[in-house]
Amino acid sequence: MCPARTELARAAPGAAQRATSPEAARRPAVFLDRDGVLNELVPDPSTGLPESPLRSADVRLLPGAAAGAAELQSLGFALVVVTNQPAWAKGKASREALLAVHQQVVDLLAAEGVALDGWRWCLHHPEALVDELRGDCRCRKPRPGMLLDAAAELSLDLERSWIIGDSDADVAAGREARCGTILVANPSSAHRRSGSPTPDAAVQSLPEAAAYLRQRAHRW
Repeated sequence: MCPARTELARAAPGAAQRATSPEAARRPAVFLDRDGVLNELVPDPSTGLPESPLRSADVRLLPGAAAGAAELQSLGFALVVVTNQPAWAKGKASREALLAVHQQVVDLLAAEGVALDGWRWCLHHPEALVDELRGDCRCRKPRPGMLLDAAAELSLDLERSWIIGDSDADVAAGREARCGTILVANPSSAHRRSGSPTPDAAVQSLPEAAAYLRQRAHRW
């Protein structure tokens, strides 16, 4: 079982109650990649490339990220973060450090009035130094496991849902889950993109993604 499962509702107390109410049945969702979409990337200590922050002190929301997330909620979307976080598997950070980073993102969003409906992360990596996290899992993007499991638990309608991310892996996971796909072309994460697969839309930021979905709101 992917370690992500135990983290699903931690980001938003009461998320399970909302998901099981009649009004929340089969809601559309926006699945959000975290780093490069919600929060800024920071230089990796070994490669120097912009990657996920490894310390809570380094977490900064991207400009407009909270407003964009709030806009998506106003459109009726459940918000579920789906993020690959292999730093523990690679020996770069402890699980506790990754949880602290996660909590800081949650707290910064909450301070702006945004409560996530769910949160899933994949801690695995094919070349992990930690034995229990090494291997070919179903949850690590570009595979769609995190999206599928969150949809089952929160009664989400995948065919009316979208994924917003800054990498090829996000687009591929969304396609596999039958979601719409929006690529955030964050310049800092250009090394995560090759141009394939092609997303349904490409934007520069989360607020632009929210504006795109607002224009399409009548279609769902």
